[in-house]
Amino acid sequence: MAAAIYASDPDPAPDSDFALGELRHLVTGNRGRLLDARRTPITVTAIRPAIGAFELEVGAFEDAGARWELALEEIGRFQFARGGAVAPPDVVAELEGALRRFDRELVIEPDPAAREETLRRIDRARADVRIELPAPLDLAARVQARAGDPELFTLLDGLVADRDVADLEQRFADAFVSNPRSGEFVKGHAIVLAELGLCPYRGKVVRDPGVFEGAGRKERRAEHLVARLAFTYELWSTVGDETVTLYRGAAVDGPLPERSSSSFVSATFSREVAAAHFEGGSTTWTAVQWRQTVPVTRLLMTFLETREMNGRFREAEAVLIGDPANRAF
Repeated sequence: MAAAIYASDPDPAPDSDFALGELRHLVTGNRGRLLDARRTPITVTAIRPAIGAFELEVGAFEDAGARWELALEEIGRFQFARGGAVAPPDVVAELEGALRRFDRELVIEPDPAAREETLRRIDRARADVRIELPAPLDLAARVQARAGDPELFTLLDGLVADRDVADLEQRFADAFVSNPRSGEFVKGHAIVLAELGLCPYRGKVVRDPGVFEGAGRKERRAEHLVARLAFTYELWSTVGDETVTLYRGAAVDGPLPERSSSSFVSATFSREVAAAHFEGGSTTWTAVQWRQTVPVTRLLMTFLETREMNGRFREAEAVLIGDPANRAF
C-alpha cells in the first residue's frame, strides 16, 4: 500500500471539545487547532496588537515546530480547547481596536506600461541564464517521486546569488511552503508584483511598516521576481514545454466559498497530491478537484528547481502568478 501523502491523526478529538476561535482566546500558551481537514494542533506563542497579529507554533505533522504570524482577522480559522484561559476585557478591547485599524483594503491595478517594461526586463535576464540538462528531463518520473533535480537546485542557487537576492529566494520559498499567510513577506512580494504590472493586488493594507525596509526594499523584491521568472521560463523553454498540466484540490466544512483574488496560486503537478486535498476529513461537506493546462509563462517556481519544496513537504508544487480571469487557477 502506498504511503499517505500527508500525516494525520487517526483519532482526533471531536469538535464539541472546542470553541470557535475569538480574540479572547489569544492568550500565550493557549492550545487549539486549525480548522483544516486534519485539525492541526497549535499553541499561541505571542500576541502583537501593534501590528494586528498573533503568533502560534504548529504542534504536529510535517510542519511541527513552525512559527506562524497571522493577522488577527484569521482567529476564526481556529478552535480552542474549552476551559482554557481567556484574555481580560481591556486586552480584548485593545485587540478589537487593532483589528479595526488594519481592516482596510488595498487595491493596486497593473499598469500596462509597467507590465511591458517588466517583460522586457525578464527577457534581458533570461540572457544571463544558462541551463544545460545532462539528459532529457523525465518530468513524469520526477512527479511520481515528487522530487526535484539537485543540479537545478544548484543552478538556481548560482543565479540568485549572482543577482544578490539569495536571501529573498530562501525567505519567499520557506514562507510559501509553510504558510504564505504567515507574516507579510509574501504580501510584500504580491504588492511589488502588482507594481511591476503582472497581477493586480487586492488585499489588506500592510500592517508592519518594516516590510519594505532594508533587505525587503521594493527594488530588491522586484529584482528577485524578475530573476525568478526568467529562470523558470528559461528552464521550461529548455525542457521544450509551452504549457503544463496542473492540479488543485480542496475540501471545506461547508459550502464552497467564493474564490478570492490571489497574487500567487499554489498548484501541483501530481494528481495524487490534489486527491489528498480533495479527500478532506470527517467533517468535510464539500470537496472539489481541478485540472488545468496553463502556459509556462505563469510559472514563478516549481518543485523541480526549488530546494525548499523538497523538504518536509513533497507536493510536486508549482507556484503560479495569479490571473483574476482564471476561475480555476
